[in-house]
Amino acid sequence: MKVREEDLGERIARLEREKSALNDRLVHYEAAASGAREGLWDWDLIDNVVFVSSAWKEMLGIRAKETVPNNLWESLLHHDDRERAIANFKDFIQGNVDHYNQEFRLRHRNGEYRWILSKATAIRDADDKLIRVSGSHRDITEQKKAASALERSERKYRNLFQNSLVAMGTMRPDLTEILEGNEKFWTFLEVPANDRETFHFRDVLGKRQRKDLIELLKTDGAVENVELQLKLANGEERWVLINAVVYQEEETVDFVLKDITQTKENLIELQKVNFELDSFVYHASHDLRSPLRSILGLIDLYRMEDSEKLREECIEKIQLSVRRLDDLVVELLSISRNDRVNDPHEPISLMLEINNSITSYYNASDTSNLEITTQIFQPIPFISDPTRVRIILNNLISNAIKYRSFYKEKSTIDIFAEVTREKTVIRISDNGEGIESSKLPHIFDMFYRATEKSEGSGLGLYIVKKVADKLEATIDVESIELDGTTFTVTIPNSK
Repeated sequence: MKVREEDLGERIARLEREKSALNDRLVHYEAAASGAREGLWDWDLIDNVVFVSSAWKEMLGIRAKETVPNNLWESLLHHDDRERAIANFKDFIQGNVDHYNQEFRLRHRNGEYRWILSKATAIRDADDKLIRVSGSHRDITEQKKAASALERSERKYRNLFQNSLVAMGTMRPDLTEILEGNEKFWTFLEVPANDRETFHFRDVLGKRQRKDLIELLKTDGAVENVELQLKLANGEERWVLINAVVYQEEETVDFVLKDITQTKENLIELQKVNFELDSFVYHASHDLRSPLRSILGLIDLYRMEDSEKLREECIEKIQLSVRRLDDLVVELLSISRNDRVNDPHEPISLMLEINNSITSYYNASDTSNLEITTQIFQPIPFISDPTRVRIILNNLISNAIKYRSFYKEKSTIDIFAEVTREKTVIRISDNGEGIESSKLPHIFDMFYRATEKSEGSGLGLYIVKKVADKLEATIDVESIELDGTTFTVTIPNSK
């Protein structure tokens, strides 16, 4: 019995020495840790005494000399963290987990909650009985705020990226593999969802453009507002402005594409309009002055002539020049009206309109040996702009009559029209002079005359094309010189 008492005394003495040594180490560790802004705590399970350092107290706004109760930690836990934090600590002291490294929120004296990173070490005796737990607290509130701000920023960027109205993404520096693209990018290039993983940017970018763009990125590390022409899988061409930056460390290129197809088309159209305007001013002034000079000359001739017959001829020629002026003015007004006015679409009788066009020009020309046949199939209404349809018919029929071959035994003009629910097809064929193949691409240009025999202004077919464009109609021309010409006009049926 005496031996046992001695053994117990020795054990108690040993534990006291260990406790004293631990307290000494704790004081030294606290002094060392104060510069790192870590608060230390220690729980002596034998005496059920809790120690917290001054830095621990300062972290939560507690005065240095203030006594800290054993259950203070639990009472300061945020209600959302309480259950988890206590359960994790119990698992640790019960030996269910080997390491203790937890994050939770503790209430500061000012009412705010501070994020704490807690670490601990368990000390056990020879019988593996827990006798002490020591640990540290570090305030990580600012890191948490920074991480939260970064997460919010990333979420915001991701949302802006995915929902942007501008096509953007990331690809390899060789401009091949697309690492990431937002939805606008994929829809802009019309790439189906199941083809996106295998899609390469080179699939839509020409070799020469790709090579030049790679060189620019290598040289400058970035490009700004470079125009590219992309060709999609469906054959459609689109113009884009690309802005891109190379990130060497990541070996990536971030890019933004802006669709400028409409702008490019508008620019081309503007250049065309400017060219046509210059051409118009030149030719219109010439065509207006020519009959005017002729009229002035005929007036002078009329004044000098005494012969009534010659005077009558002068008057007839003056009338002819005035008609030419009037025809030119009418054509110019047609161009102006076509660009400015959109009449309501109405039912059109093709038989009536075609007959009126034939009558208007048949009686005003030499129609000997001329035969005109018509075939009109209109089982349903044809809805369109009557004025514009009339302009097309008048010009094409009058040309067929005026430029027929007078050397053939019989001149023929065949007019065919068919109306369906979707469209109306009008075909006007003649066996007249025809058009040289080299001149066919230009017959719809302003002031272009396909034959030297033409006495017109060169605006007729130009007007036909402009009117057809307004109707979203198409015009096809087939012609063989000295054999004849066929114009086929396809007009959408508004019905």
